[in-house]
Amino acid sequence: MSKLYVVGIGPGGLNHMTFEAREAIEKADVIVGYKTYLEFIEPLLSGKEVVSSGMMREVERCSEALAIAATGKTVALVSSGDAGIYGMAGLALELADAPGEGAPSPYPGVEILIVPGVSAVQAAASVLGAPLMHDFAVISLSDLLTPLDTIRQRLKAAAAADFVVALYNPRSKGRVTQIEEAQAILIAARGPKTPVGIVRNACREGEERIVTTLGEMLTHPIDMFSIVIIGNASTRLSDDGRIVTPRGYATRGEERKGGGKRQESAAATPANPQAVMFCGTGSDVGKSVITAGFCRILKRRGISVAPFKSQNMALNSAVTPEGGEIGRAQGVQAEACGIAPHTDMNPILLKPNSDTGSQVIVQGRVVRNMGVKEYNAYKPEAFVKVQESFQRLKERFDFIVMEGAGSIAEINLRAHDIANLKVAAMAGAPAILVADIDRGGVFAQIVGTLELLTPEEKALVKGVIINKFRGDASLLASGIEYVEERTGVPILGVLPWFKGLSLPEEDSVALQRRANPVANEGAKLMVGVVRLSRISNYTDFSALEAEPDVELHYIDSPRQVDSLDLLILPGTKSTLADLAHIKENGMFTAVAQFKGPVVGICGGYQMLGKTVLDPERVESAHDSAAGLGLLDVVTTMLKEKQTHLVEATLLAAGQGVAAGVAAALTGYEIHLGESVLGEGALPFARIARRSGAAGIEDGAVSQDGRVFGTYLHGIFDNHGFRTAFLNRIRRAKEMPELAETAPAADPFDQLADHMEEHLDLERIFRICNFE
Repeated sequence: MSKLYVVGIGPGGLNHMTFEAREAIEKADVIVGYKTYLEFIEPLLSGKEVVSSGMMREVERCSEALAIAATGKTVALVSSGDAGIYGMAGLALELADAPGEGAPSPYPGVEILIVPGVSAVQAAASVLGAPLMHDFAVISLSDLLTPLDTIRQRLKAAAAADFVVALYNPRSKGRVTQIEEAQAILIAARGPKTPVGIVRNACREGEERIVTTLGEMLTHPIDMFSIVIIGNASTRLSDDGRIVTPRGYATRGEERKGGGKRQESAAATPANPQAVMFCGTGSDVGKSVITAGFCRILKRRGISVAPFKSQNMALNSAVTPEGGEIGRAQGVQAEACGIAPHTDMNPILLKPNSDTGSQVIVQGRVVRNMGVKEYNAYKPEAFVKVQESFQRLKERFDFIVMEGAGSIAEINLRAHDIANLKVAAMAGAPAILVADIDRGGVFAQIVGTLELLTPEEKALVKGVIINKFRGDASLLASGIEYVEERTGVPILGVLPWFKGLSLPEEDSVALQRRANPVANEGAKLMVGVVRLSRISNYTDFSALEAEPDVELHYIDSPRQVDSLDLLILPGTKSTLADLAHIKENGMFTAVAQFKGPVVGICGGYQMLGKTVLDPERVESAHDSAAGLGLLDVVTTMLKEKQTHLVEATLLAAGQGVAAGVAAALTGYEIHLGESVLGEGALPFARIARRSGAAGIEDGAVSQDGRVFGTYLHGIFDNHGFRTAFLNRIRRAKEMPELAETAPAADPFDQLADHMEEHLDLERIFRICNFE
């Protein structure tokens, strides 16, 4: 019987060939191989018959070796590395098999002997240090014999299982995108700071070694002669710069427990996260809207999803069915999920009531007012509540969509962070950074934000969304390319400005863009909302802003009042403080002298009365303050806060304000204090349902019907009431009346469609480990 040796010659240097491999070459009469590999062992070929061929001729070469061996000659079929790893051994065995059951072998009398060699991945690993000390996967990126979809699936599986990954055939002249896809898949699983080694011509002439990171690896040369090894969550660099993947042995006095102490990398995130965080380069960049949209995207795919914002400093709040208070944005996001809001969705709510302090609300209930230093000391206790709330949501829902707060790069606040990346790390959630191009300098926003993060923080950021774009997105291509190369963090899409959904801003920054009304008689209803220093829940007026013939502005100067058709005093976190504020800036007198319709909501309603009493000093050091006197009402501040979802019925005076409307109303209450009407005021509505109580009167209307106030937030979200009330003003201004309208399409579905069109959802789903 003749012999065919399938010989693994190792990485290429003669010094790395095994004795058995040399012996097989020496015994062979004929040497068959790829001409480049034969050049590696040229000193061993003297006196041998040599049959060589070029690349892509593997089947022909192997068949010829078998045919020669079948003539009785001893043949050595040369394979680089190890013949059984992407080598010729498997092909030789396949070709030698009989073509069918009972058929004779096409190469009778040939014994195939497989001679192992040092594989390319072993050689590369030795050059880099010890990256393969734990479980690893070897994947070829060549799609000549393996479908690209299969390669992607294998990469995802290896990334999810936290294998060290070695890539063969990473890039060729005609195949450049696979390595880019591999990088994106692995970054999504383990972060851009993961150690990476690139070895070219391992253990042979021309050897090159590069140690880099997953985020930076594509900035280095990679070709078909390269092996790329990507570390796992434990992989690190040794003191001399070599790559080490700890096996788990106890070292440096560490006690080995439970099979080995796992050294967590800063880049490590769970292979199967149950959450994602949308965080921002600053305030008002669109985090709330994108969070709501992603909630709806997941809901439409049948995923049980809930929103979560650990700490929200917000002027706008909502009431849960249980009577708890949360940020208004989380209430809206819950609506996008198709679920009722819950206090666990926003366990910490801060409502500013001074320049240096806030009312602290924990899991829906007021704790107390705190200054900055006191609250910082309280944060460890608050963070426990954050963890409790997140865990409960995680147990109830398949996936949590988290929202950060403000900028993640506020380095002066890092030590006390319980709102951004510390919470993402707690949840095991990857983070996606949102940047606002509308305010300018978007590339500086992104790079500056990422540069200010610690390596551990940056490792959590898996991608960036550029938001609020107007124009041709292709103009951003060079900037996007630079940012991706500079930071190693991919841009996941450019999201054009979306007008279909207006979520509540968390602070009054956005109100600066809605000021300075100009009289436009005959065309618009000019509505002015007094911009109080402690304004809250100004989402009460979003429905008014959406009316086609309404122009709404937030005003803080008496000069702005004369051109108005309607004047509104909004809610406030501190009625007494804001009464003093409008007295100082002249708005008190301007409101009192205004002859048109006036409305007060919550704290604004209290200001419209004659007096606000504070005997318990709940809000200030003063026990009373004079109100505007536009309503015959006296309010007394109480320590206990009222938070309720409300169903109400308009009384006669209320129906006079909005003639012809159905009497039923819905809304919510969030207030301190109780108001008592005098003989000169008429009750506005009667509460039909309010946390189990009923029959309570709400609000007041002046005798002439020009002025009314109510504790009901969301009063203008009642389409019928809003339309009838505005039609009354339209008639007085001789403008055409409008019919009652309601949104024709679900704005959350519109937002989800918008995001699906413009974002790389496949990449985002990979970050979230969704198939």
